[in-house]
Amino acid sequence: MIKKLSSVIFTFSEKLKAFRSFSVFGNKVPNRVKRYKVIVLAVALFVLLPETIAAAAQYPDTVRIGLKSFGNSVSSVSVSAVKGIEIGFHNNNAFILLIDQKDSQPLVIRKDSYFVRTGQGQVIEYSPTEGVPYEGEIIGPWHIKIGDNAPDFMTAQSLVEVLMKSEIKAYVAYENGWQVWTGFYTDQKSAEARVSQLKEILNTVNISVIPETSQRLAIYDTSFNILMVYGGTNGYMQVYPKQENNPNVMFINGKRYRGYLEIRRYSDSDLTLINVLDIEKYLYGVVPYEIEPDAPMEAIKAQAVAARTYAYRNIGTSVYQKWGFDMLDTVESQVYKGYDGERTATSQAVDETKGKKMLYIGKLAQVFYFASSGGMTANVKEVWGGEIEYLLSVPDPYESETSYNYIWEKVLTGEEIKKILFISNVEIGDILSVSAEEYSPSGRVTKLRITGTQGSITYYNEDTRTIFNLNSQKYTIQSAGNVVVKAADGSLKTLALDGRYVASAGGIGTLSAANITLSVVGADNKVQKANMSSDKYVFNGKGWGHGVGMSQEGAKGFARNGYNYEQILKHYFTGITVE
Repeated sequence: MIKKLSSVIFTFSEKLKAFRSFSVFGNKVPNRVKRYKVIVLAVALFVLLPETIAAAAQYPDTVRIGLKSFGNSVSSVSVSAVKGIEIGFHNNNAFILLIDQKDSQPLVIRKDSYFVRTGQGQVIEYSPTEGVPYEGEIIGPWHIKIGDNAPDFMTAQSLVEVLMKSEIKAYVAYENGWQVWTGFYTDQKSAEARVSQLKEILNTVNISVIPETSQRLAIYDTSFNILMVYGGTNGYMQVYPKQENNPNVMFINGKRYRGYLEIRRYSDSDLTLINVLDIEKYLYGVVPYEIEPDAPMEAIKAQAVAARTYAYRNIGTSVYQKWGFDMLDTVESQVYKGYDGERTATSQAVDETKGKKMLYIGKLAQVFYFASSGGMTANVKEVWGGEIEYLLSVPDPYESETSYNYIWEKVLTGEEIKKILFISNVEIGDILSVSAEEYSPSGRVTKLRITGTQGSITYYNEDTRTIFNLNSQKYTIQSAGNVVVKAADGSLKTLALDGRYVASAGGIGTLSAANITLSVVGADNKVQKANMSSDKYVFNGKGWGHGVGMSQEGAKGFARNGYNYEQILKHYFTGITVE
């Protein structure tokens, strides 16, 4: 058997010289590669287009969404599609196919690193500096290469099959060409020891150690059989649903997505999973989670245009570019739930506004939206500071006061406030008072002062809301008999009730900070409860969210009153156009 293996390896090496120019799986170019001919033709035509038409192409068709990255990055991902997937990478405008999975069986792509496979079948990553945390099969990122590079996958697989018959657990690898590897060793020493054994068994010196890198990915089936290791130096791994899939979607960790998946490894974001897809299809999975699918259609359309504008502004320009994507799939960007999150009504709104976006003097507008304003939206300077011409305060006449969190109340004790400040690295002793010292024209707190036995601290603009995690910046504070009332000039004032005279059925008396509650007419001309307990601070507010831009509840109200989506957007974003 040793003689047979030796002759196979030497024949294998000789064949390589005649096939160096081949680099595609099975000498087969997938249909996907043919698209590049079309792309080249399109580029040539683009050069000849009139300038006015060419300008329309400044907005890209695709968007890159980070599904898993940095804070929630993973060590592996499961991929599949009903009628199969293609796994490969792009290199020099050609798609190099690594694996053609023709059925619905999932494959697992795992970073090539340190793992232990427990007796229960769990595969758990560990740090070699901290030791192996569980008993089981130890897996490492050191490998052994057998022979020279192969001309194609089939040649490499043929050698793998010969080696497997001799109980050498070999597998195909792609790292600057097709290769045959064996082993998953945890260090150089153990790999070199096995090299010595293999040289003797195979009667060849053409065997070498492959050291660990931070780019490699390993592809397994669900039974944990290794199918291939990809070196990652030639291009990022990509996974596509085969064209036969209808709808053309794939499963990524059990959830369906359009487009394709790109997998990257970074030192601070490992693994990074990126869903790359058409921007309109992306919006299908966004809009239902920014506004209810049963909202009035014109309000949904307004939301679709706002979401599209936000996406365009972030393509290629966001802080996430260092990890290769444009936006997250969470509220930190826009909530996106892929194909499974799509709804008929919201997809219709996306289709009926296809390509529409908000511009201000020909440039993409900065888009912000929120749940409800409490009757008037905020000028951007009241919340984040600075001036943006189209982010002004405007009336919100059609909001529903019965919408979720439109009217809210939050009660905090002095001790709770003290703990909140302590967590924020602020220590001012026991709390003596909390007062809203300045209000904006839209009725939002822009200056909040908290006084304690050891000092005081003042918060401004949005911080007056976020310090206490309040629903909005539009609130009043009642404490120790203090209430906010509207003065003769229309401004809001804080009135201390403690020590004031009050007329009651029993005659005229003096108020004190006892544990009693009074009913007074507040700043909104409504009766409010004024708690006289000195240790309680009652925040009475209206609206939900930062208040800048479009109110979603207000947009619904406008739609119910006959306004179309363009009119709605132009109301909330002063001076913009929809194109």
